[in-house]
Amino acid sequence: MKSQITRFIAGLGIITIGIVLLLANLDVPGFDELVANGWPLIIIGVGILMLVNDIKNYLWALLITGLGVALLLRELDIVHVNIFQLFWPAVIVALGLSIIFNRMGSARRVSKEKSDDVTAILGGIDHKNNSDDYEGGQATAVVGGVKIDLRKVKIKKQATLNIFAFWGGVELLVPSDVTVKVQTSCILGGIENKTTSENSKDAPVLYVTGDVIMAGVEIKN
Repeated sequence: MKSQITRFIAGLGIITIGIVLLLANLDVPGFDELVANGWPLIIIGVGILMLVNDIKNYLWALLITGLGVALLLRELDIVHVNIFQLFWPAVIVALGLSIIFNRMGSARRVSKEKSDDVTAILGGIDHKNNSDDYEGGQATAVVGGVKIDLRKVKIKKQATLNIFAFWGGVELLVPSDVTVKVQTSCILGGIENKTTSENSKDAPVLYVTGDVIMAGVEIKN
C-alpha cells in the first residue's frame, strides 16, 4: 500500500512538472517566472516523498526538504545565504544522528552467537557466523569495507540485519534457502541483490534494512 502511494505521488509530481514546463514553453503568463524561481519545489517534493516512503528515513528526508526550502527562500529573495556553506555541515550532523539512531533502534537482547555487530571505520573486516538460530544484527562501514558470511547460518523464521554504509562497502553472503528482502534507503549509493528468488513461500526471510550513503552493498549466495 505504501509503495502504491509513493508511486502515485511521484507520478503526479512528474505530470505536474511536465504541465508547468509545457505552459512555460507556450508563453502562458506567470509560468516562466514559476519555472525560474520555483524549481526548488522539486527538491522539497523529493524530501516529502522520502518521508512518505519510509518514516524511519526522516533525518535525510528533513535534510533534503530543508535544503529545498532554503533554496526556494533564496530564489524568492527572502534570505541571502550560501546554501552550500550550510549543507555539508548539516550532512555531517545527519550522518552522526543516523549512526546513533540506527544502533539504538536495532539493538536487541540476543546472544552474540545469534547476531552480528560489525563495525569497520577506515579499514576492513571479514566476518563469518555459523549460528543455528540466527536473528540478525548490524553492520557499519564508514570509509571502510565489511564482508559478512552467513552461508552456514540457519534462520528459523526471519532475521533482520541493519546496515549503515557511508563511503564504504558491504558484501553479504547468505544461504541459498533464504529469501532476502531489501528495505534500505539509498542516497547517492546502491544495493545489488544477486540472490536467487525461487524459494518457497515458507522459506525463512532475511530483512536487510538501514542507510546506504555514497556507498555500495552487494548481496549474494
